[in-house]
Amino acid sequence: MKTTTLTFIKTVEGAELDPFGNPVKSTEEIAVDGCLIAPITEPTSQREEQAMEQGKIQVRIHLPKTFTSDVSDSNVEWNGKTFHLDSDSVAFMNENCPTKWNRYFRAEAYYE
Repeated sequence: MKTTTLTFIKTVEGAELDPFGNPVKSTEEIAVDGCLIAPITEPTSQREEQAMEQGKIQVRIHLPKTFTSDVSDSNVEWNGKTFHLDSDSVAFMNENCPTKWNRYFRAEAYYE
């Protein structure tokens, strides 16, 4: 398996407010070394199956155990496409994961 570095672009709300009282948003880049990423060819959930039937491109991204930050609701570019992460996954117990990855999540391309 060959790992790659992925840079996640996450929108974050700051403490500063705009003139209408809404939090000012900015983007944060989060680089993660040692990720695995691959297209989803065998769906494991109804959502993946439905997206596959609709012809949407999906990937599964595995994060290394050493990375503990939140990348939920962010975007990542891979293979010439931009993918949006649905959510951040829950980490599996390290003792039950003999590899160096302990969580994964699904992302779907939204620019093709």
